[in-house]
Amino acid sequence: MNPFLPAQMVLCFLATATPPHMTPAELSPFLRVISASMGTPGRVACKDIDLSMQLKKDGLSPDGGAPLAWANSENQIRSYLAGGNRLVVCGEEKGLQEGASIAIFKQGGKPVLVVSIKNAAANGFTLSDALLKIATRK
Repeated sequence: MNPFLPAQMVLCFLATATPPHMTPAELSPFLRVISASMGTPGRVACKDIDLSMQLKKDGLSPDGGAPLAWANSENQIRSYLAGGNRLVVCGEEKGLQEGASIAIFKQGGKPVLVVSIKNAAANGFTLSDALLKIATRK
């Protein structure tokens, strides 16, 4: 039996199980548009250092008190939502099940926005018509 076979299987699984994340440079313009549509242009709560640096580079303000928040994990989604009314954006569609309002990810190499109108409304937000036109509703 090949001793490397289990390791090869794990690597193959990890390669196929990893969600298609967007880079900070790809996310920043979307967060800019969403924050502007909320009436808080350029303000985004973000705990991800790479995305925070990209936001600053692009002229946005990483702001822990902003009503728009980027979450990297289910724990961050829950943490942001526990802190009050926030429109939480995440990088995986399954984050909508945890209460995020918008998921941004790649599908077929292209960015996809999926929105939960129910989650947004539950947190006191109405998504703009412009955003709804480019998004898939969940």
